[in-house]
Amino acid sequence: MSGAGWNSMPMELLEQIFDRIPPKNKGRCSQVCRQWNGAFKSPRSWRSFTFKDGVFVRRKYTQHSGWQYHIDHLRLRSLITKTTEQWRTFTVEPVTNLFNLYEFFRILANYCQHYEKFTKNIRPLGKVQTFNFKWHLHVGDAETGGFIADKDVGTGGQMLISLKNVIQYLHGLKSLTLEDLQLTPQEATDFLLTLLEKFQEKLTYLSLLNATLIPEPLLQVGCFLKLKTLLVSPQMLCADTLSAIACLEQLENFSIVQDEKSSQSPDICRDAWNMFIRQNMGRTRVWLILRGKPQESLIIQPGAPVHGIRMENSAGQLTMELAEQIANYYSETLHVFVQTGLERMKRGKKMEERVDSALVEIVSRCSLLNRVACRERLSYGTAVILSVYAARNGFELFLRKNALLKKLCWCRLDMETHGILFNWLRNMARTEEILLETIRLHTNMSISVFDDKTYRVLKL
Repeated sequence: MSGAGWNSMPMELLEQIFDRIPPKNKGRCSQVCRQWNGAFKSPRSWRSFTFKDGVFVRRKYTQHSGWQYHIDHLRLRSLITKTTEQWRTFTVEPVTNLFNLYEFFRILANYCQHYEKFTKNIRPLGKVQTFNFKWHLHVGDAETGGFIADKDVGTGGQMLISLKNVIQYLHGLKSLTLEDLQLTPQEATDFLLTLLEKFQEKLTYLSLLNATLIPEPLLQVGCFLKLKTLLVSPQMLCADTLSAIACLEQLENFSIVQDEKSSQSPDICRDAWNMFIRQNMGRTRVWLILRGKPQESLIIQPGAPVHGIRMENSAGQLTMELAEQIANYYSETLHVFVQTGLERMKRGKKMEERVDSALVEIVSRCSLLNRVACRERLSYGTAVILSVYAARNGFELFLRKNALLKKLCWCRLDMETHGILFNWLRNMARTEEILLETIRLHTNMSISVFDDKTYRVLKL
């Protein structure tokens, strides 16, 4: 290789690359050259570890199920022995082989127990600061022979016990994400009490989504005293839980995350939110987040001091009914309205079927907005109107180029309502070049209209 080849890359850059490579590929990459082998052995290359299906497994034949992939205990013990002290971020992705996950947790917990019992200074998982556990186990007719209909399965029983055994050795934990545990109310309460006992004054970030199979308020989520960011599902909230969260003195962001498992969740009464406002005294920003494929529209919380609304890679759409509710309840508090990702469910091309009127309703009535991003189809005329309100109220505007339709779709009477000259609007929406220049001048942003590839990865 020449002097400018892969073997001459800076060690700091190689360490960052190796940190992102799956464990099963790191060994192969380490055989490329001496420098890559040095990066492989560097502690910084093992700061992040992700367990998922296919990690440290080998094929094994069993009489009842044929060839299966089972945990390779020898390789797994070698990994745990040599790398756990370098882990800073520990992630468990959704798996289909529960036995392998259980074995991984069991071996990891036994290893930590042995060293913490017989040594004074060695804590294998003591430097882990972030732990992410995502379940998402779905059982269909094929797996049960038709005896059980399609259903989601929670993490109770031995799996929950093994999870507890691992978490108790995460002494330096600051960020915890637990998704779709789907426990019984009693199991969820006991589990949260276990977390409180160890992390009540340690956690600064907690994301606890769909902790129970049925809607059940959990007061314990408001008892982690050092939290700065909290994400919960709406079915886990009640007036008492909201009151406890309001009293967290260091809480900066409180997000209510709705997905397909939150469709039966009721909103919280206005009196409870008024009490939240009095107790919190403006310390915390409240966010409403829509994810996945929810069966219902965004659950509006009347009286809540909502700072922002996010539709994150979801199938949810902005309707006129939803826009009117947002404008009626949050016109004096809303600062952010963004749709991330790309549109999953396309509407028709007619004006009444699109998002145009709903989005204009929000930007015209919510004067405190500082960021608006829309991924849905809208006309050239609507884009110009949004840019006008961006100039008036000073918010940033983000649109998708492929979602813009070369249409005006607004009448003269509508423009009189918004204080915009109809002839000027028609001229500004005549061509794409004129439209983009108009938006650039009004928003003072070099780029406000993005292609799909760029819009998908925007940090909004």
